[in-house]
Amino acid sequence: MIRDSCLKLFFYHSALRWFPSYGIRTIDAVIITHSHANAIGGLDDLRDWTNNVQPHIPIYVAKHDFESSCAETLTEILDTSEVIPSAAVSDLQFNVINEEPFVVHDLKITPLPVWHGPGYRSLGFRFGSVCYISEIPEETYLLLEDCEILILDALRPDRSSTTHFRLPRALEEVQKIKPKRTLFTGMMHLMDHEKVNEGHTKLIYN
Repeated sequence: MIRDSCLKLFFYHSALRWFPSYGIRTIDAVIITHSHANAIGGLDDLRDWTNNVQPHIPIYVAKHDFESSCAETLTEILDTSEVIPSAAVSDLQFNVINEEPFVVHDLKITPLPVWHGPGYRSLGFRFGSVCYISEIPEETYLLLEDCEILILDALRPDRSSTTHFRLPRALEEVQKIKPKRTLFTGMMHLMDHEKVNEGHTKLIYN
C-alpha cells in the first residue's frame, strides 16, 4: 500500500470492498510519499487492523518526513509509555528510508525523488514496471525508463498548483515517459472520468 491521499477514506473503503473478495488478511507494508496531513493523518486508523487481524504493520518513510512530522504528530503511536493499558493504539513499525532502493517481501522498491511544492523533496516509488509519481525532476526520468504502468497525479482539469499537476501537464508527462498504460490519481470533483477517458484513450492506453 502506497499512502498518498486520505488513508482513512481509501483504506476503509478499499478494505471493505476488496479485502473479503480476495481473502486479504495481511498488509505487507505502508509506504509514505510525504508527510502532509492528508498523507499521514489516517495512520492511526490502522489500529483496528493491528488489534484484530495482524500484530503490527511496517511503515516506510523518508528520514526528513519522519523527523519533521511523524515523530511530532504520532507521539502516542511511537511512544506508548503514557498510554492507558486498556487503550488500543496502532502497532506500527517505522522504517526510515533514503532515496536508495529497498526490499519488502522480496519486492524491490525504488524511491523516485520528486517535488511537492517549492523546496519540498518527497518521493514517488517504482516497483517492477509500475511507477507511482508526481512532479518530476529531470534526474528522475532515468528511473522511469521502461515503465509499463504509470500512476500519475492529475488534480485539476484547468490549472496547476505548486504541488499538483493539472490534466494537460500530466498528459505531457505521459507523452514524455510513454508507458503502456496510465492511471491518474488525486483527481478533484471537476474532473469527469468518462470525458477524460474518451478524449485521451489512445494516450492513456498506449
